[in-house]
Amino acid sequence: MSEPTIYSDTFGLFGVNTDVVLVGVEEDHARRVTDLLKAELEQLEREISRSNPSSFVLKTDHSPKDKWIKCSPDFFDVLLLCSDFYEMSNGAFDITMGPLAALWSSSEEVSEEEVLAVKQCCGFDKVELDPEHLRFRFLEEGMQLDFSFIELAYALDLLKPLLKDEGVENAIVNFEERAVLALGHHPVGEAWPIGIRNMQDPHEFLQFFEMKDSACISDGTVFLREDAEGMQERVLVNPESGDVLEGVKTVSVKTGAATMGAFLARVWLILPENDKSILADQLRDIEIFEAEYLEDDIRTKLTILNGEEEDE
Repeated sequence: MSEPTIYSDTFGLFGVNTDVVLVGVEEDHARRVTDLLKAELEQLEREISRSNPSSFVLKTDHSPKDKWIKCSPDFFDVLLLCSDFYEMSNGAFDITMGPLAALWSSSEEVSEEEVLAVKQCCGFDKVELDPEHLRFRFLEEGMQLDFSFIELAYALDLLKPLLKDEGVENAIVNFEERAVLALGHHPVGEAWPIGIRNMQDPHEFLQFFEMKDSACISDGTVFLREDAEGMQERVLVNPESGDVLEGVKTVSVKTGAATMGAFLARVWLILPENDKSILADQLRDIEIFEAEYLEDDIRTKLTILNGEEEDE
């Protein structure tokens, strides 16, 4: 029995490298499918990604208070999704925290007064949506939207049905291990083994997810540098307090819908344990792996949302 053909391609979008691997697809068709994926991703990047200097989302920054902004159906779909996640998390998932993150990034010392002042232009409850006319408006001056912690997951959820419509049964799409979609079978196995790296030693893996027709989304107060030779800190803000999240923590979520994974990865970094438990009771068929990097140890926890929980 001959080995299946493997086609791969790498390109840059959303400020990261995108790796696509298609298994058992004839080369000409694989090239066409990859071109189709690129076109879909490029269109989405032009709409919602702050890494694209000419994107629509950047043009909406600091729009005047109460001015209606007309947008595309795709852009509005992402807004609606983020609105749902904002409500589900009681405000922990909030795409309007950019001004606060910028404040903390610009200075080592930030006063309570500065935080309170900038918080006036943050909060998704200050974004009004008009589904009938596909438009939205800011209810405060100086507001902006940042989809960076959901855009890769949203992209994967767009690509999943597209790949299946093109007859691709076995494939993997990988955004620098921050967001991974695995379809069907690994070329030499039943599932795709997706590893979660030790941020202190990237050659070591702390956890493996066995994935088939599912996505793995990772978030955290740090991420691997582009050369994979160490950690790079990220400024993540708690929407309720306006303060920076403390500690070195990462969360990786295996789930069927990538956007749900992005939602859970972010709120698991923010919510207290009691709120996590309440949310977890509403979810099934999801695995959440947490890693907290202490001074001389790594504390990990695997939560399987089928009723079982395991501490490592």
